[in-house]
Amino acid sequence: MEKDLKILILEDVAFDAELIEYELRREGLGFLSKRVETEEDFITQLNELKPDLILADNSLPSFDGLSALEIANKECPYTPFLFVSGKIGEEFAVNALKKGATDYIFKNNLSKLVPAIQRALKEYNEQIEREKAEDALRRAYADLEQQVHERTAELSQVNEGLIAEMDERKQIENKLKISLEEKEILLREIHHRVKNNLQIISSLLNLQSIYIANDEMLEIYKESQNRVKSMAMIHEKLYQSEDLAKIDFGDYVKSLILNLFSSYGVNESLIKLEININDILLDINTAVPCGLIINELVTNSIKHGFPDIYSQKELNRLVTGPDEKESKINIDINKNDEIYTMNVYDNGIGFPQNLDFKKTESLGMQLVISLIDQLRGTVELKREDGTFFEIVFKELKYKKEF
Repeated sequence: MEKDLKILILEDVAFDAELIEYELRREGLGFLSKRVETEEDFITQLNELKPDLILADNSLPSFDGLSALEIANKECPYTPFLFVSGKIGEEFAVNALKKGATDYIFKNNLSKLVPAIQRALKEYNEQIEREKAEDALRRAYADLEQQVHERTAELSQVNEGLIAEMDERKQIENKLKISLEEKEILLREIHHRVKNNLQIISSLLNLQSIYIANDEMLEIYKESQNRVKSMAMIHEKLYQSEDLAKIDFGDYVKSLILNLFSSYGVNESLIKLEININDILLDINTAVPCGLIINELVTNSIKHGFPDIYSQKELNRLVTGPDEKESKINIDINKNDEIYTMNVYDNGIGFPQNLDFKKTESLGMQLVISLIDQLRGTVELKREDGTFFEIVFKELKYKKEF
């Protein structure tokens, strides 16, 4: 970062505050910090320090984190506010996020603190840039309206009949322009809010999974969380894109697969990932089912195609031996006229020969078949040298109802 962060730490235990500062320094984060533990000191430092970031414990002897959050919302509403606490329940987490908290981190897992801070500062900067853009848009509109008014006055001196017609046309054009601009801003905000809401759902699933001891049930939560993340990424890519109608699907798939590798703890040196998706732009109606299909098929490849790697038995083997084949997952999408062909391949142990993938009891495969039907596409499974799914479809087109 270009300058040291000013961090206000609301914490009554000096040792815990030192642990937080140690973690920040360990990750190479430059900062100036101030620790407070009373409401009076907290308000004073908000005005004097003007922090870039607030880290707060929820429970203090004479003050609590939610009260601090309410004060921060009034004094510095856009400053990221992160809870760093030893114990956070599900109800508290939801309530804190609804009231404006940026994130929450457990004290016993401080390795997640710096990534959470980086995300929070990124969202803060995006908010500031968005407000600057909206302010510039309002000023541009005011200037445009003034120019139109002056031009109308000049034309009125030439011909009253012509000015009446031109004035009506200008008003219509301005209304259309304003309407389009407002819809674009609104659409970006909708995608942003949907992404945030999906992230809250993902966080809740992650929070709930902490209390699950059953491995099978924990796996179900992880798969559900990854499905939610795959949809959240679509909305994130859309509101960041210049074209709100379509996303770069190749870039999206790379982010999706890297998230899956991270979620399942896959060492990227053990499974080679190859993605061949060039100049493929899809709208949200097609991108969501395609993203979910890839999410399910790649999840199956990781868990069932390479069971030794997934079960962590070979994570210490960083290089394949001379007689061992290289493990790999390939994803290709090509377009010919209006026809898309999507291939998902792994050279793992292969799909069971005696299992009909269209009639399996697996929720993931049932979801894949349902999504392909939604795309009005076809699917073919080849079992030679691994598992090869070929899916053919056209981009979905919906009639506008307005």
